[in-house]
Amino acid sequence: MFLYLETFTSYEDYKKSKILTVPLESLIAYYVYKYCQPTEIGVYFVYNDTENRIESLQFCDKDISFKSKDDIPWQVASCLYPVVLNNDTIVTGLCAVSRHICKHKTSARRPEEHEEGLLGFRKGCLQAPNEASIWTKFCEIDILKSVTNILTSSNLKEVPINLIRFENHLNKPVKVHNVYKLARDIKKENQRIADEVNANKDVKNEARVPKQRKWKSKSQKEVEVDCCKQIQDLNISHQFAEGPFLTLADLVLLPSYYILFKLFGHSKFQVLFPLTHEWFQNITSLTNMKELEHLMSFPKINSIDVDNLIMPKTDDVSLYKSDPKRHNPKKRLFTKPEDIENALNVVKEGMELELSSIDFDNDVNWSAIPDGANPFAGHLPDSRNTRKSQQLENLTLAALSMAKDKDIIVDFCSGSGHLGILIAYLLPKTTVILLENKQQSLLRARERVYKMDLKNVYFFQCNLDFFIGKFDIGIALHACGIASDLVLDKCLKAGAKFVICPCCYGSLHATDRLVYPRSLKFKHLNVDQYLCIGHTADQTHKDHPLTVRGARCMAVIDSDRARLAEEFGYKVTLSRLKPLSCSDKNNLLIGVPS
Repeated sequence: MFLYLETFTSYEDYKKSKILTVPLESLIAYYVYKYCQPTEIGVYFVYNDTENRIESLQFCDKDISFKSKDDIPWQVASCLYPVVLNNDTIVTGLCAVSRHICKHKTSARRPEEHEEGLLGFRKGCLQAPNEASIWTKFCEIDILKSVTNILTSSNLKEVPINLIRFENHLNKPVKVHNVYKLARDIKKENQRIADEVNANKDVKNEARVPKQRKWKSKSQKEVEVDCCKQIQDLNISHQFAEGPFLTLADLVLLPSYYILFKLFGHSKFQVLFPLTHEWFQNITSLTNMKELEHLMSFPKINSIDVDNLIMPKTDDVSLYKSDPKRHNPKKRLFTKPEDIENALNVVKEGMELELSSIDFDNDVNWSAIPDGANPFAGHLPDSRNTRKSQQLENLTLAALSMAKDKDIIVDFCSGSGHLGILIAYLLPKTTVILLENKQQSLLRARERVYKMDLKNVYFFQCNLDFFIGKFDIGIALHACGIASDLVLDKCLKAGAKFVICPCCYGSLHATDRLVYPRSLKFKHLNVDQYLCIGHTADQTHKDHPLTVRGARCMAVIDSDRARLAEEFGYKVTLSRLKPLSCSDKNNLLIGVPS
């Protein structure tokens, strides 16, 4: 098992200076690696001679191993660094890689860590992907962007807003599992310390006054915590990023803040962000952290003038998605009949794609499909077997109709691999990648692939963002909300054919990567009208009077996606799954580059 990290220093230059220049992602992953000391994982640095680099991120360390770009496995080359390769499984993305390293940690758990280790309660720290978790996105993307922007900016005018967001986060109530039990434990520990102090005083007093009454410990009732108390009144503070315990999130954030403290200066930073300064001091004062300080010297980083920087305003909320004070437009999103009618009136004739009926030459002979690729083998509840097999058959036949030998087929958002494994079995001369960010889902898929002895399936545990490899066909069955658009964008950028059955139209929302509407044909719709149609598109339940209108709205959204692909030179077909009863979300987009 190997961890691959990017460096801007060649092996020849490293031999002379013993200094490595690295991007921030590689620095953080290496820091987590050195803290956890996983003996099962080796490290390779891969030299990248690029102009887009930050020379100031340098560190010294011994026993560094290099790997040439020409010698790295194709799976590693298909991803953004950092990357872990474990046999036929890839893990990429900063948080996913850091979690993987933590799971192989060999050093003993330290007192400041959570009782379940750096990954915290139920090993859930930074588990959610950055598309779904504000906290993961902050640790993996936002704070890194802020650091990079400062390092590369020649005229910084305002304090990066993400520094303020973290300061606000540290000022909010701690969000941890079983917070009242934790408050009791802390109170008991404080009482235990007080007992020891008072006992020592009693011993000294007894020596002077033998008949003096000994100090008695508090009763159990006096160390109980009132469960009616508000969480903010429990006196549990953010000693660390996620509460009173050191977690992986602290390790991931710490290198960025080493850089920020060097840029701002400790005294200035303390004035601007006192809680962040206290958090930083808590962590860096730990003995094991001091042992890694040599990685954080950054000799080429100079302080900046912060006296004239503007302090922007931001929402005073935590970085947890569940913060009740956080503005959540979805909670206020509902569809009024007049809004739907007004939105649909903007959709003029010629904007929508006509629904086509597609008939394939063959059917899937399920009796000949082995258990590992067959929904009737017990992988699913009986009530879902028939509908799942019908969904799989639609997408599989579409993929088979366009596939050639040696094609690379990516099953995006693959889950436990029902679709990808079936295609891999039916097309043994292709390579199939199951791409999924949930480890448990991929483990279930891997188990079935091994039992079937398939040799053409590979596993990528990552978000869509971190996959940059070449492929020929992209498939996605019920990729939720914006995931269908992200899959489409991946295919368009790669010039790959696609077979996509979208889902969760009501979850669509604009992001820093996605703008709605997507195509020029639909530009007359404003974003509110578009999202109103998307929300209505989820009203497609069986035997519901609004189902027909919901199906129309689904067709509008998918027509917009199809028109975008046409702008990229694709021939696109919008059809529906057969039979329609196999899924409420039964649109099927098939695209082939012209």
